Amino acid sequence: MGWEMTAEELVIRYDYGQRNFAGVEVIPDHGFIDLEGFNLQGINLRGSNLKSARLTGADLTDADLTGAILTSADLERAIIINASLHSANLRWANVSKANLTRTCLHHINAADASFCEARVSYLERAILANANFRGAAIDNSGLCRFGNLIWNTTMSDGTIVIGPQYGDGEGR
Repeated sequence: MGWEMTAEELVIRYDYGQRNFAGVEVIPDHGFIDLEGFNLQGINLRGSNLKSARLTGADLTDADLTGAILTSADLERAIIINASLHSANLRWANVSKANLTRTCLHHINAADASFCEARVSYLERAILANANFRGAAIDNSGLCRFGNLIWNTTMSDGTIVIGPQYGDGEGR
């Protein structure tokens, strides 16, 4: 079992130089987890629970979010450059207009997530059922490769792939 703290406590500890928050469960403070706009560069949130967290506009450059629970999180306009979201759960997350350049998105669950107008590195072995990539800076062919599950997914050009499609774009 992990450890718990509020978002306010996490930010205070981060400001004092702590970077390793692996396994933390961020508990709501005043009804929600508010990390909106904070600079959290280089933070280790590996395996952490950030369900429904507000990370709008947060800077997560070089962050380790491997295996993090980010279901229903708001990451709109977040800066997540050169980070790891390997095996993260982004179901129902809003990642619109976020910058995910050079970020590892392997094995993520992005079912029902929105990546509208985001800058996205390629995804590998990701679940993209009912995901929305309208206007995203990613090649549609990149979404249909690398073992991704595409199902009722809106591509960057607005087309919808009904699917299911796997791997290199061929339905199975």
